[in-house]
Amino acid sequence: MIFLCHACADTTSESSTNTDVHKILEEAENAVLNYQGIETDSMMQLRMEYYHKATTFNDSVHTYRAHFYLGAFYQSRGVYTDAMSEYEKALQHISDDADSARYVQTKIAIATTEIELGNKYKAGAILLDAYEVAQRNKRTMQLININGNMGILSLDLKNFQEAKKSFKEAITTIETKQLIAKDSINYVEDYINYHMFLAKAYQAEKRLDSAMLYIDKGIIIADYYKDIEGKAYLYELKGKTLTAQEKYTKAFTNLNASKEIFTDLKNEKQISKILYLLADCHFRNGEASNALEILDTLETRYTQNFLLQSDYYDVLVLKADVFKSSKQFERESTYRQKSADIQEQIAAKEDKTTVFQTATQYEIQKIKNQFEARQQKDEKRFYTFLSIAIAVIGIFSFLLYKQFTKKKVASKSIETAASKEELITPKKEKTTTQKGIKSDKTVEEILQKLKNLEAQEFYLNPKYNLYATAKKIDTNTTYLSTILNAHKKMTFTEYLNTLRIQYTLDRLEKDKKFRLYTIKAIAKEVGYKSHGSFSRAFKAKTGENPSTYLKKIR
Repeated sequence: MIFLCHACADTTSESSTNTDVHKILEEAENAVLNYQGIETDSMMQLRMEYYHKATTFNDSVHTYRAHFYLGAFYQSRGVYTDAMSEYEKALQHISDDADSARYVQTKIAIATTEIELGNKYKAGAILLDAYEVAQRNKRTMQLININGNMGILSLDLKNFQEAKKSFKEAITTIETKQLIAKDSINYVEDYINYHMFLAKAYQAEKRLDSAMLYIDKGIIIADYYKDIEGKAYLYELKGKTLTAQEKYTKAFTNLNASKEIFTDLKNEKQISKILYLLADCHFRNGEASNALEILDTLETRYTQNFLLQSDYYDVLVLKADVFKSSKQFERESTYRQKSADIQEQIAAKEDKTTVFQTATQYEIQKIKNQFEARQQKDEKRFYTFLSIAIAVIGIFSFLLYKQFTKKKVASKSIETAASKEELITPKKEKTTTQKGIKSDKTVEEILQKLKNLEAQEFYLNPKYNLYATAKKIDTNTTYLSTILNAHKKMTFTEYLNTLRIQYTLDRLEKDKKFRLYTIKAIAKEVGYKSHGSFSRAFKAKTGENPSTYLKKIR
């Protein structure tokens, strides 16, 4: 009786402790989400406090979120390397089955970072992977988010009609479903961004009045929901649009307002973008000396890693234009050459990313339609299969009934035949013995054929499934599975994964160039159709994620 009381007391205490921990972590997360200031130190401190509490209590979900918020913080400050690192750490705290929502959320964040870095093909591949998972799980918020980012890619590829369509669809969905009223934290930022990118599409088409309409609407929304950072980006875009309209005084006002906020946020790369726009505004307004002063500052900022290479190219081209306008042709020539050199470097870098291009070169809507068509086809196939299965079950039941009736009629004949059993038994024993000898021989042949296939590295070909392998060695799938279970103690999938991961480990040990491959490229090289399958197989074999393992050996 005393033991039972003590046990109950312990349970209550443990439950109370778990509740307290949960409350502490939720409060720390809410502090991150509800903070509306722009002081970088305060924002960083709240995120780090949340991270330390999550890791102290060893809570996987909150540790994931802490890494994700840190990644978002670095990304918003233009510190893309640290952002990528945090997002990769976040992925390590996602389980394979239950957390596909978090997987998609993190993949979208990684893709947006790649877009900001100019790696549009890589971003496209990531978004398409995320889109498939989100669509399969019918996740509205993430589908809207992916749709918006695909619009950004369309904008990058100068497919303005497709871009506008994506952004308008996203805005309409948020408005008609009243998603902000249901979940303002997750939808406000996207709602503002889609207005901003829609304005960018109109701006690219030189429909500046339409662009200004969406910019002003975005600023009103950002003001209402106190999104300071969103307002900074909109001020930047408004300044750029006003420059194109030759309203230079208003352009300077908006660009400087944007620069002031980004300075408070300590977003150095974004400050560089604003400085470039200010220099361009000065140049267009006939103030060449002011433009040159800012452009000189930007060259220095490039050496300090405060300016992206693609933006540095724009700086060099503008500087050459300024020298041309003042008839300093020798200096113009110098900067034309510098810009050409940088362009070559960027092109070389982009060549390395072409491995991420899809066959359709990111005709995004076409790919989305393919996913939808495949889903409809799968549903149709399922109902067809269900109809056939019901028909087969009906026929089988009828035949079973007939067989049962026949057995009843034949029971007397079986009793009569029992007296002949001694004559039949020796024949049965002989047949069984012969069959056993044949089976042993067949097993040896199949095992040898498998060994020959292994020597040819058949497992590197993604087309080799159980059926294809069985066909190659002249057997059937059932017999091959039985042999693998009996002689190798594994299923065909386990067998294939073992060969592929062992090949990966051997090659990583011997081939230094192979170590520089991305995880997706390694997965493709060793026969996997998706890097997710490869990562799971690799972890099952080695106990480590591929990213962790690669960091150790590089």
